[in-house]
Amino acid sequence: FFSLLADVGCGGFGIRNFLTLFLSIEVSKAMLEVSNAKNADDEPRRVVAQKRVDCFTDQLNESNPILTQISDAMTSEGNCLMNMKAAQAAGDVVQFEYWKEKKLLAEQEKLDGNQRLMECSHRYEQMMKAIREQTM
Repeated sequence: FFSLLADVGCGGFGIRNFLTLFLSIEVSKAMLEVSNAKNADDEPRRVVAQKRVDCFTDQLNESNPILTQISDAMTSEGNCLMNMKAAQAAGDVVQFEYWKEKKLLAEQEKLDGNQRLMECSHRYEQMMKAIREQTM
């Protein structure tokens, strides 16, 4: 009556950490460009660099709650799996099915978060493209 249970991994460094690190680096680079443009009294370059700072910062702020949703769903998924294993070991079909359903809900929450993150990333990719095209 029990299905085969696979472990849910931690995912290594993790998308949250990777995306936050990437966007933070990009914000820092753009802020340096703002500073360099100011020092060179190059207002057009400063304006474009500031738009990049704003865009990356906005993406970071918008992505954070989505990343939290994904992370929380993955944690819930792992907890459900542990409870499923405990129920399986105890031979408790009712608890096993309860935690199995909760795990499916957590998986869906993770998928929903991943979809939202892709949409967010695509939107900001288009914004950055528009900023780059302004400089051409």
